Parts: sequence; C-alpha cells; structure tokens
Amino acid sequence: MRRPFDAMLRWWQPSSSGNGHRNANGNGHAKANGNGNGHAVPVNGEAEALTKPRAEQPAPRATPEVGIDQPWIAQLDRERIPRTLRYPKTSLARILDQAADRYGDLPALVYNNKRWTYAELLARVNRMAGGLSRMGVRKGERVLLALPNCPEYVISFFAVQKLGAVIVNAGPLVGADDLTSIIGLTNPRVVIGLDLQAGKIVNAAKHSFVEHFVWVTLQSYQSLIKWLGYQIKLWQGREQSTASTAQHTTLAKLMENAPAKPPTIEPRAEDAAVLQPSSGTTGSVKLAQLSHRNLIANAMQVAVWMGARYGQERVLTVLPMFHVYGLTTGLINPVFCASTIILTTRFEAEATFGLLVREKPTVFPMVPLICDAISEQVERQDKDEVAQVRKDLRELRACISGAAPLPREAAERFEKLTGARVVEGYGLSESSPVTHANLITRPRYGSIGLPMPDTMVRISDLEDPSRDVPTGQPGEMLVAGPQIMAGYYGNPDETKRCLWTDAKGVVWLRTGDVVRMDEDGFFQVIDRKKDMIIRSGLKVYPAKVEKILLTNTRVKDAAVIGRADPVYTEEVVAFIVLSKDDVGSGDDEEATAARATLAQELRGECLKHLAPYEVPSKFEFTDNVPRSALGKVLKKELRKLPDHSTAEPKPAGEKLTDKQPSPKTEARTA
Repeated sequence: MRRPFDAMLRWWQPSSSGNGHRNANGNGHAKANGNGNGHAVPVNGEAEALTKPRAEQPAPRATPEVGIDQPWIAQLDRERIPRTLRYPKTSLARILDQAADRYGDLPALVYNNKRWTYAELLARVNRMAGGLSRMGVRKGERVLLALPNCPEYVISFFAVQKLGAVIVNAGPLVGADDLTSIIGLTNPRVVIGLDLQAGKIVNAAKHSFVEHFVWVTLQSYQSLIKWLGYQIKLWQGREQSTASTAQHTTLAKLMENAPAKPPTIEPRAEDAAVLQPSSGTTGSVKLAQLSHRNLIANAMQVAVWMGARYGQERVLTVLPMFHVYGLTTGLINPVFCASTIILTTRFEAEATFGLLVREKPTVFPMVPLICDAISEQVERQDKDEVAQVRKDLRELRACISGAAPLPREAAERFEKLTGARVVEGYGLSESSPVTHANLITRPRYGSIGLPMPDTMVRISDLEDPSRDVPTGQPGEMLVAGPQIMAGYYGNPDETKRCLWTDAKGVVWLRTGDVVRMDEDGFFQVIDRKKDMIIRSGLKVYPAKVEKILLTNTRVKDAAVIGRADPVYTEEVVAFIVLSKDDVGSGDDEEATAARATLAQELRGECLKHLAPYEVPSKFEFTDNVPRSALGKVLKKELRKLPDHSTAEPKPAGEKLTDKQPSPKTEARTA
C-alpha cells in the first residue's frame, strides 16, 4: 500500500547522517497539508497550501526589489501563486529515493505496455550505479548519455546521479562533428549509447580517453516485424569502424554482474548534475552547467505553477529527454511529484493518440507540431468517436507547449477537439529550462505568460544590459533566478558574454530574445536578437513576418532569414512550404507560374500589415523547413541553401548605408 502523503516530505528534516536534508517548517521547503489529497505545499513563511482554494490563501511576500517594474506580481497574487519558494538542498538521486520510499508500489514507468513501480525502478538504478562504480566512475566525473527516450535512459540518468557524477546529455541526434567536440571537451570515462549508433559514437570517441562503452538495445521491446528490422539495422551498422582500446559491454551484462547497492555519495546541491548541449544561434556547441539545485528548483517551480498533486499525476513524456525541456518536464518534475511517466521513444501521432486514450494522462508537455498532429488525429474520428475522445481525455488538465510559438488557432483547435487547454511557456537550456508560462486558468494567447516564482526579469537595451527600456518597448530579456546555470563548461568567454552581473551583484542570463512586456506583466517574444535582420539600418524581426505569411491558407510552413546584401546590408528572404496537393508544388510551367503569383500575393499581404522594409524581397519555395527535434527552425541550415528565389529586381539608385535608411527606396524594393 501507498504510505500517507504526510510522510512523503519527511526527507527534508534534519538528520544525523549529514545527507543535506532539511525540515519543512519555515526553515525548509514543503509540507503536507494534512487533508490527504496529495497536493504539495510550498512553505515560504506566508504562502499556504496549493490545495486550499487560491482565493483563501494569504498574499505571499514580495520578491527582493531589483529596481525594475514587476507588474506580473499582481497576476501571481490574483492566482494565489507564491512569489517565492524555499527549495530542498538535496540531489536528484534523493528525489527518486523518496518517491520510491513513499510511493514504492505506484507505477513509475509505462513503456511499450510494460510497467515498473517506483520500487522496481529504484532497484534497477541502484544496481546500475553499482556497476558504474566498479568501472571507476567517481564523484564529479562525466558520463556521456547518448540514448533516446526509453527506460534505460531513466535508469542511466539516476544511476549516474547516485554516484555524484555528471551526465553529458548528448542524445542520439547530435551530429558526428558535434559529438566529437562534446567528447573532446568533457572527456567522459564512460559512454552509454544506443547499439544502433555504435559506429558513429565510437568513431567520435576514437581520439578521446573513454575507457568504457555501455551499449543499450531496444530490440527486446519490439514486435516480431520491428525486431527483424532492428536486427537488419544492427547488421548494417557492423560495417562502421569500431576500433577502440576501450572496453565494450552491454547494459544487461553490466546489471547482471553489478552489486545491488551503490556507494553512498551525496553531492552538494550546487554541484553540476547535467552538462546540456546548447548551440543557440551561434552554431558552435556549448555545454550549460546545470546543478542539482537548478534542476530541482525548476521542477518545483513547475509543480507549484500547475498545482501538482503528488502521487496522482500521469505525465505523457513524448518530448526527448536529451533536450532539457523534455528532461525537466518529462522526467525530473514527474519524479519530484511521484508521478507515473508514460514514455515513448519518439513522437508518432497515431501511437501517441492511442496512449492518450488508453493511459489517460493528466499532464502532457508538448510543442506546437505535436499539438497540431494530435488535433488532426482527433479530426479523423467520426462524430461519436470525437465525443468519446473528449470523455477519455477529461482527466488531461495541464498541457504546456514550448520550444516554438504556439498559434492561438492551434491552441483553440486543440481545446475544442479534446476539451483540454494547452498553454504556452518559455525557457532555455541555460535556465533548466522554464522561466515563463501562461496561467492554465487564464492563458493569454500570443504571449509566453508570466515569470515563474523567484524569477526576476528585466528588459534591457539591445546594446547595453544596464539600461532598461520602458514598458511596452522591445528589448533583450534578462532573467535571474534559482534555475539559471552556473555557466558554460570549459568556455569562460561564452559564459562572460551570456551571464551579466549588475551593480547589486545579481547575475542575469542574457537570453538573446527580443521581447515586449505589457502593462499586466505578460511577455511576448518578438524574435531572437541574433536572428534579427538589419536592413538599411532598420531592424526586421523574422517571427513578425512569419506570422503574417502563415495566415495564407496555401502556406503550410514558413521561415524568414536575412542574407547578406551589398546595398542594404541584409535582405529579407522567406522560405515557403506548400501542401503537396497545391497547384504550385509541381515542377512544370503551371506550378512555376503559380508560385510566382503566390509570391506576389504574399508581398501584397505583408505590405498591408508590415513596414515596407520588413516585407521579404525574395521568396524561396521548399519541400520542408528544417527543424530540431523540438520543432525549432534551424535557420543556420536554411542559410546554407543555394539561392533559388522568386524575387523582384532591385531598383537602381543611391547606395544605402546602415546610417542612412531610405523609406522610399525600401518601398520600391518590396
């Protein structure tokens, strides 16, 4: 049987073992509310339980004054969301220990119709940690993890944390060159990877000091036909180089010979737990150092924001955990809340829709592409089936979308079809990642929402971070809070560029995103600072242009970049994806003429809504816009493509400089 909820958070009490736990009594971080409904209670001396109706809770105390307007505070007070929390000074391994201690018989993982309880998961984690310890993994050493979503990822992640070692969260989609750079920079002792990618991984590590490769197979989870396909891929992979002086073993053999209990190690909350790759807009790989404190703080912030019910949530984890968005919302937060994790290796719309209906999750982190794909699956059902779907999904209460802008139309369509509301949030790898989210009860579409508890935000001049811009004006967003990274591993120059310390000693993360805050404290992302196009000295925000292009019913997808131009510094180029059955999607003369007509139509539409200098001067039609696993446009890939655009001729006339823009000339160009 599950133990009463009031026992769950006892691990924050002082103990003679010196394990870093704290009491939940105003000196600590959380307490049970005593009513048995399983809600967590952030204790900040004044904020009451989330399980109380928020209208009955007293107003929480103010955050420290940093000399900037914080109009979002009134919104938090209105929703009775605490402005500040107290966080446990513990490690990621301990949150799994306590979930298993209090909820040992609760399902922890559901994967391919197999289930593991928290007690079973912890036993496997302990055994793997013992095996890694025998390999020589010690506190502070790096272990590279190159796995997709699977139970073995979860086991490996927490096993490494048990030893106080550091996860290098590379993932299986990292390119060969980037993987070589990551291995060279971090010098991991052990690499845990997918057997299908053994050749790529070993080749990337051939000049490193890796001592052990541990290979994970997903073949046992497959049906007969998929099992055979998996085997064929393994045979094909044998042709790749596997020359290495390192030892090779399988995870199964490691577990078979490992002791049941690992060494007792307790890292400090400030110690690095994960090195998370983040290339940003530069294209060069950087590794954000995320501590136990960073990741647990963000998990707690998200839990409080959505009113998590400890031991009662079921989280559908489709997002890849090798990205920090999927890691925090799909693994760390669920374990922190003793939730059941419904795990999938990759997103497939039909299979995910089946999981939604069968497993009835209560929380579903997603990206806009997933939101649209699920809506399409529901629309394929007949009227009676749609009604049944809404009934099956009635427990789905928290859908959070991130990684890319969530169109209002997509959110409203999803809610209409499923009955579940999806709201937009915001984050970065460097912030563990969530810094903002919309209120589930009162979302403001087109906005990334309000800052998390204990998260301070300022909007600064694009060139001078010490100078704030007035409310309503665009500027670079700077963020400070307990979830912000310590810096980039082995890269002090990039750390200095990214983290800025003000005169009061507050360390701010320069997000590189241009945002605007309205009078109510809601934030809207205008564009990436480095994606911003400078045309004749005037600033063009690609996201603003893309929004207009996507209103055309013939445009399936769109992305806007800047290309170097000798006259205007940069020209605005739009990439357009048409549906397959569109008249302009072919290669004949009729299709070519249709694309040219559409380009003129799009120019005219842009001129109705945008300044002349913001209107694309070129349109390129492509089969797809390259995107990351989380749906972000890979603009550096677009910039590599040759110029095959539909463009109007440039006007003759005076050469413009960045300091002398000419609106008349801009209008003729558009």
